[in-house]
Amino acid sequence: MKALLLNKIPLSLYVHLPWCETQCPYCDFSITTNPVNGNDAKLAETIIKDINQSKDLIAGRKFKTIYFGGGTPSLASTESIKHILDSIKDKFSFKEAEITLEMNPNDVSRDKIDKLLMAGINRISLGIQSYNNQELQALGRNHDKESAIRATQALEGVNSTIDLIYGIEKQTPKSFTANLERIIQSNINHLSLYQLTIEPNTIFYKKELKLPSEEEIEKMELIAKNLLEKNGYKQYEVSSWSKPGYESQHNMNYWQFGDFLGVGPGSHSKISNKEGIIRFRKIKPLEGYIQNQKSTDLKNIVENDLDIDLAMNLLRIKNGLQQQDLTSTLPASFLKKYQKGVDEGLLLKDRIGTTQKGYQFLNETIQLFL
Repeated sequence: MKALLLNKIPLSLYVHLPWCETQCPYCDFSITTNPVNGNDAKLAETIIKDINQSKDLIAGRKFKTIYFGGGTPSLASTESIKHILDSIKDKFSFKEAEITLEMNPNDVSRDKIDKLLMAGINRISLGIQSYNNQELQALGRNHDKESAIRATQALEGVNSTIDLIYGIEKQTPKSFTANLERIIQSNINHLSLYQLTIEPNTIFYKKELKLPSEEEIEKMELIAKNLLEKNGYKQYEVSSWSKPGYESQHNMNYWQFGDFLGVGPGSHSKISNKEGIIRFRKIKPLEGYIQNQKSTDLKNIVENDLDIDLAMNLLRIKNGLQQQDLTSTLPASFLKKYQKGVDEGLLLKDRIGTTQKGYQFLNETIQLFL
C-alpha cells in the first residue's frame, strides 16, 4: 500500500473477555463456559501486560475507540474493567474515546450500569436478540422476555445499542415486528440487526433447523426498513441502524479500514506500518493466553489480498465514502476492479460505494475484487 500516513489512520482497541454462562448454539466466537471465579483479575493483568508490550507496534498513536467484547464481558467484575482502563490511560491516550461494553440481559441492573459508567464505559451494547420467549428458546439463550424488558428499561438515558437476530426458527414477520416496536418504544438510539447464519463449528451446524423462507426473510427486512426509517433510524451499514449522531465509531473504524489492536484470547489485530499492513491473532485458550501473549498467524497483506479486504469493509457502508476520507491511497489493482463494477452499474462513480443494485447484491459485488 502506498502513502500510508500512520498518524492519520484511526486506531481502535478491542478487549476480548471470553466468559459465558452457556454456549449459544449459533456462536462460533472464542469463549469459555468455565466460571469466572476471580480469574477476571488475572486476565485483566495479562491484558494490561499485552497492551504495554504492544507500545512499539502502535507507535504512540491514540485509541479512537475501545470495545470490550466476548463472550459476556458483563460477567467480569466492574473492578477489572476499571483496572484495565485506569492502567492504560496514562500510557495510551484515549481522551473522548467511545468506550463500549457488551452486556447480557441477566447481568443488567441500573446499579451495575452506573458503576460501569463511573469506571469509564460510555456506551453499552445489549445482546437482547429477541423479546419473544419462543424465539429466545430457539436460540438457546439463557434469558427470557421479562429480563430482556427489564434490561432495556435500565438503559434509559444511557448511550446504548441493542442486538436483534432475525430469521430464527419459528419466527414470523409478526413476531419480528413486535421486537422492533419494543425497541422503538424504548427510545434506543442504535440497533444492530443480524440475520441468523449457521456457521461451521457451531451446535446449530449439526442440526436440521426449519428456518423462515427466503420470502419471509425478505418481508422481515422490508418491515425493518419501513418501520425504522419511519421512526428516525437510518441504515448506515449492512446490519446497523442508528438515529443521527449515534453511529458506532468502533465499527465504523473497522469498515473504513482503520487499524485495531486486539488483546485477550483469540483476538485479532490489523496494524499498519511503514512497510504495509499486518494481521495477527492471539492464542485462543484462556489459560494459554494468560501464559503467553505471543501473536500467531502473523500475515503481511499483499496487494491482491488487500483488494478483497478493502472491498469487504468499505462496501458495507451504506452511502459510501469520498476518496479523501480514506486513510490510505487505494491500490491500482483495486481501482481497476472498481471501475469494472462502475461499468456494470454496481458501484458509484463519484465516491467509493455501491449503487442500490450493488448493495442489493453485495456478495456478488464483492466477488469482483477476488
